[in-house]
Amino acid sequence: MPLATLHSLTFQGVKPIPVQIEVHLSAGLPSFAIVGLADTEIRESKERVRSALINSGFEFPSQRITVNLAPADLPKGTAVFDLAIALGIASASGQLKNASLDDWLFAGELSLSGALKGTRSPFALAVAARRESQRHPALKFMLPACDLPHSQGVPDLEMYGTPTLFDAAAHLVGHGEPLEAARHTPSPKAVDDPVDFAEVTGHDAAKHALLVAAAGQHHVRLVGSPGSGKSMLARRLGTILPPLPFDDALDVAAIRSLKGEGNALSLNRPFRNPHAGSSFMALIGGGNPPMPGEITLAHQGVLFTDEVLEFDRRSLESLREPLETGRINVSRAGHQATFPSRFLWICAHNPCPCGWLGHPEKNCRCTPEQIRRYQGKLSGPLADRLDISVEVHPIAPELLIQGKPDPQGEGSSRGLKQRVEKTRKVQLDRQGCLNGELTAGQVQQHCRSDSEGERLLLQFAHKHHLSSRALHRISRVARTLADLDECTDIQRRHLATAIQYRKSLHGVA
Repeated sequence: MPLATLHSLTFQGVKPIPVQIEVHLSAGLPSFAIVGLADTEIRESKERVRSALINSGFEFPSQRITVNLAPADLPKGTAVFDLAIALGIASASGQLKNASLDDWLFAGELSLSGALKGTRSPFALAVAARRESQRHPALKFMLPACDLPHSQGVPDLEMYGTPTLFDAAAHLVGHGEPLEAARHTPSPKAVDDPVDFAEVTGHDAAKHALLVAAAGQHHVRLVGSPGSGKSMLARRLGTILPPLPFDDALDVAAIRSLKGEGNALSLNRPFRNPHAGSSFMALIGGGNPPMPGEITLAHQGVLFTDEVLEFDRRSLESLREPLETGRINVSRAGHQATFPSRFLWICAHNPCPCGWLGHPEKNCRCTPEQIRRYQGKLSGPLADRLDISVEVHPIAPELLIQGKPDPQGEGSSRGLKQRVEKTRKVQLDRQGCLNGELTAGQVQQHCRSDSEGERLLLQFAHKHHLSSRALHRISRVARTLADLDECTDIQRRHLATAIQYRKSLHGVA
């Protein structure tokens, strides 16, 4: 039968999509057509496939060749279909007799000689193939041999690397040398970070605020003069977060692979620190087709925006959607993509344009109007999504010189991480999510406090005209404070601390 059906993969954003490749040969004038919303990169594969087949010892059929890429309504723009198209033509023309193609996923770009070239994101393809194999246990994955070492860390997947089109065809019909199979590699372990909270002298209030943020997934703002330690504190937040679950680590590594940032699999959570001059597209993602930006690369980790008030206003406002939903939708001409963007946001800025407002030794030169305009760069709706706001004061030189880090103490990253892991387990066992991710209904159910606490919260809400979002966020932080203290019920002191964290440098956020 002059029809062959093969299977491959593509991506819509970072979402893997299985693609069915149908090759049909029919009578008529010799022609070669590819249908199914194929971009230029795929349409040009016709000449690569033709030359690769001829140079690999196959006969290129002088018939009408139609290649359909399904689903037909999904734009496709990658050369990884070359191998599948070439094998499909060989099979439909009767040159691959007794070859079983149904149990395979194919990915690879062909050179004119028939050799397989490396793909752009082999690790992401392997992770996507693993997902498909979980639905179809007999499925195997064939990719270029040069990509096999970059995909060894993906478990539970039968992978084979082929150097050429001829070797791939020989393996499918049961002849020739066997292809190299992926070797099983042990699961990675979280690597100790070179920085540690034990190195931080003083800043007890800021350290406690970051502990609360990590324990309950609460977004934080650090305000302080230049050199007070904001960046140092933020950099160490990732050291007290628990390691990534293995499946999440695969997803994070796949996102980095799609972005072209390597294929290393790690259980350490990502820490992204985009520059204040980063463009809108660099932050949220974009291009055609859309590629992930910094907020997606920070998925399941930390996004640190230092000097946040110097960022472009449009870029900052784009954070609203991912902070609420954990994803970002990017639309371009002919392409739409939804990127995962569930991160812990920590932002830092100076208290005023000159930076010395409130400094014990230096005088601020800014006028009240300049200070108001400067702090107003962070819009009310965006500031409303920050759960914790804390001042970072300069540390006296005497304390810095005399301070001695204790990497095994309670104030070390190791000790704080243990508290974070224990507190997160309590939350997950109780409600199935972290406190910072509670819905409004869950807040009503799990964040009830005693009568004194409710009275305090009502007084504060009426005095400062808090929105319902602000009220819920205060309750969530109070719930985390109670969990850290191993208290079943939220007490007045927990709400008082949460309210204090809610206050900004001047007024209420």
